[in-house]
Amino acid sequence: MDAAVECTHCKVVMTSWSAPASQIRYFQCPFCARTHSSLYGEVFRRRAGARVIDAPARASAPAEIPMASAEDIRWARVKATAAQWFARVEADERACAPRAAPVTRVPARPAPAAPAAARARMAVAAGTKRKP
Repeated sequence: MDAAVECTHCKVVMTSWSAPASQIRYFQCPFCARTHSSLYGEVFRRRAGARVIDAPARASAPAEIPMASAEDIRWARVKATAAQWFARVEADERACAPRAAPVTRVPARPAPAAPAAARARMAVAAGTKRKP
């Protein structure tokens, strides 16, 4: 595969290398460090992380490795700072979230016993007499 390959996450041309006498070529994004192999062509066909660019890659010397621009570096720092801030906010929310109080079951209290006079009246009403 002699065409240039672009990282679908960062939208930059990936660097490539291969082992001597090997037909397998490896591509790595200079920003996110994702690496893909030419052995797995479905990655390029489905554009799952990398895609082949129509223009062929330039034969470049090792000194001409594409470098990130100052703007790219600045945005990478902004993204990293934002990610740390959001992680800290989420951790604070989890720490301060109200916790549900554990449910404790209180045993039901038995009905109060009726006084002796009330029991006697109930017995009379029922037609039976009880000895006091």
